[in-house]
Amino acid sequence: MDISLYTFAIGFVIFWGLILAFRKRLEPKGFIIYPLFLMWKKSTRSLWFPRLASSKPFKIYEKIAMILGILAMIGGITMIYYVIFGLIFHPQSTTVRLEPIIPGVTISLSCLPYILLALGISVTLHELSHAVSATSNKINVKSGGFILLGIFPGAFVEPEDEEFMASSLPAKIKILAAGIAVNLILAGIFFPLAIFLPGYFSQGLLIEGVIPHSSAYNASIQAGDVILSVNGIRTNTFNSLTTALNQSTNYTIVLKAPNGSTIVKHAEAKNHFLGVYVTYYFPPSVRPFLLFVTWMFIINFSLALFNAAPLIITDGGKIFTELLKKISSQNGEKMSMAIQAFLLMSLVYAIMLSITA
Repeated sequence: MDISLYTFAIGFVIFWGLILAFRKRLEPKGFIIYPLFLMWKKSTRSLWFPRLASSKPFKIYEKIAMILGILAMIGGITMIYYVIFGLIFHPQSTTVRLEPIIPGVTISLSCLPYILLALGISVTLHELSHAVSATSNKINVKSGGFILLGIFPGAFVEPEDEEFMASSLPAKIKILAAGIAVNLILAGIFFPLAIFLPGYFSQGLLIEGVIPHSSAYNASIQAGDVILSVNGIRTNTFNSLTTALNQSTNYTIVLKAPNGSTIVKHAEAKNHFLGVYVTYYFPPSVRPFLLFVTWMFIINFSLALFNAAPLIITDGGKIFTELLKKISSQNGEKMSMAIQAFLLMSLVYAIMLSITA
């Protein structure tokens, strides 16, 4: 086992061991504790940012949120079945997977702090949007709090149940969709940053692997080297490397070795294929910022689509139920639960296919 993973596992067990050991002392203070589940809940203010809630820009936001919520619901359902059909009928060419985030297994432990920070910010803004929208629609907020599931933080607010159930369908959808919309908007903000900033800050292309008997292999180019230029063309991005390789078949390659020295290698590739796996090379000071930006996009896009999909416990599930109740007041809720149960099983199946593919 990797030493960092071993340390993480020990810390994880100790933390939850202490939480369970002090369970009787924590529960009177408002904590609800189960194995790997910690929730702190308390009564909160009834109104949240009333000036913002009553402002014209927020009213416009709520209307946009209704549209975004429905579109995200459709997108979440589409993504589930796109993965299922892709992995069943085109397993070799399908690149989209639905894999859970498991530190040390599906993601590097080095990414964990950025994931937790992005998740904490995104979930907090999500729940604040629900609270402000409740105030906007004249519904009091009765409680709020924080959740820790394993290592993943969360937050929640609860409108007054009777007031929420007595409100109009548009008001309910606005409140439920407000959180979905803020995650979609954040994903839209961070997507171009995650796409363009790496190339802007890149100082070369780090070689992660070399294909045996390829042009790079024959030229003694090794993993850990950084490609700075090819035939005088700076190679800070994947496109610049492709452009440089396509202009010739004989290459003078300037590299930065792992020890920091600059070396020059000569290679020949008649098919313009160098034979290396590369990624961006960043200054150490920039890497944390870029990782945060990337995970802010991934977390918010994932939260928006999954939370919008009708999956019983999600905001999308509640919207779906309210819509079906409007269509059929007697059987709408039962129909909704049956459909959502089927969609939830489909999601589990898509995850299983992604893991085993």
